[in-house]
Amino acid sequence: MRLLVLSAGCGAGHNRAAEAVDAAAREFFPGLASEWVDSLKYTGRVFRALYADSYIWMANHSPALWGMLYSAMGKHAERPTLDRAVKAYDKLAYRKLKEHVEAFAPDVVVCTHFLPANVVLTHFAAEAPPVFLVVTDFDVHSAWINPAAAGYFVASEQVKWQVEGYGIPADRVHVTGIPIMPAFSRRRGRAVVLREVGLAPKAPVVLMLGGGAGLAYLEEAVQRVLSVPEDMHLLVVCGRNERLKKRLEVITRGMGDRVRLFGFVTNVHDLMEAADLVISKSGGLTVSEALSRGTPMVIYMPIPGQEECNADYLLERGAAVKAKGPDTLDFKVRELLTSPQRLVRMRKAAEAIARPQAAKDVVRLALEIARRHA
Repeated sequence: MRLLVLSAGCGAGHNRAAEAVDAAAREFFPGLASEWVDSLKYTGRVFRALYADSYIWMANHSPALWGMLYSAMGKHAERPTLDRAVKAYDKLAYRKLKEHVEAFAPDVVVCTHFLPANVVLTHFAAEAPPVFLVVTDFDVHSAWINPAAAGYFVASEQVKWQVEGYGIPADRVHVTGIPIMPAFSRRRGRAVVLREVGLAPKAPVVLMLGGGAGLAYLEEAVQRVLSVPEDMHLLVVCGRNERLKKRLEVITRGMGDRVRLFGFVTNVHDLMEAADLVISKSGGLTVSEALSRGTPMVIYMPIPGQEECNADYLLERGAAVKAKGPDTLDFKVRELLTSPQRLVRMRKAAEAIARPQAAKDVVRLALEIARRHA
C-alpha cells in the first residue's frame, strides 16, 4: 500500500506530527511506501507568508489577537476569515497538489492540517482515497470538520466528544494521542544522557524550551530560574535563534555546570528523559513529547486558544502547573524542586495519559480502515 502524509507548515507542530507519522510508517510497516509533503509548498511565497508567518507573528507579538481569532474560528456560525483563507489556499494549491496526489497514487492519505484535507476531499470527490485528519491539539474547532473524511485521530476522549458534537459518527473518531517521533517511545537512561552533556546525575535537571515562536521574555525567564537557590542544572534550548543564544551566553557567563545552552537540537527526546522538570509553552506536540517521558511541566505563558486548552488538559490531570508570567516562574520552579513527592505524583499523572505510540497507532488504524473499505 501507499501512504501520503500531508501537512501545512503554519507553526511547527503540524509538520512535526506529519514527520512522526511518516517516520512510524517507514520504521514499523515494511513494504508500505510512505511520503510526507508540506502542502504549503504548492502555494506562492505571498500566501505562505500571510498564512504561516502571520500565526508566528501573532504568537510572538499579539497572542490576544490570535486567541480572539481562534475562538471565532471555533464557532459553528459563519467564519468569514477562515473561509476566505481556505478558499484562497484551495484556489492556489489545488491544481499542483492534486497533480502530486495523482502522481503518488496513495491508497491512504493522512492530513495533520485541515487545508490539504479539504483539497483532496473536494477535488477528488468520490474518487478520493480514504482521507484521515490528525488533530494536533487537545482541542478541536470547526475548521477541522469535514463529513467526507474517513476518520479522525485525536488526542483524548474529550476531543473525541467534541468531534462527535460536530456530527461525526463515533466509530470514525479514534483516540490515538498526538503523533510524536518514534524515538520518544524508547529510553536510553537518564544517567547516559547526563553523562553525554557532562553533568552529574545528582542534582535536579530543569529543561527550558525556547526560540522561534517559543517562550516570551526568555532572557528574564532564564534569570528568574537561575535565581532559585536550590541546587540544580538548567538546560536551555534556543532552537535556531542564534541571537538569543548569544545574549544568554552573556547572561550565564561564569556559571559553569549550573547552566547548559543549546541551539537547534535533534535529541529533545534525550533531554526530556534527563529532565526532572520541563519549562515550555503548551503546543500539542511539545506537551505530548513531555508526557511520553513522564516529565512534569511548568507551562509558561500559554498563548490564548489551543495552547490554553492544552494547558488546561494537563493542569486538570495533575501533570503540570502554570506560570502566567516571569514574575511567578521562579516561585513555581522552587515550589516543585522542594516538593519531591509532588514531582513523583506529577510524573505518574503524566505517564498515565501519555501515548508514545500514537504515530504507529495512526498508521495502523488508517491502513486497517482503508483495507476494510477497499
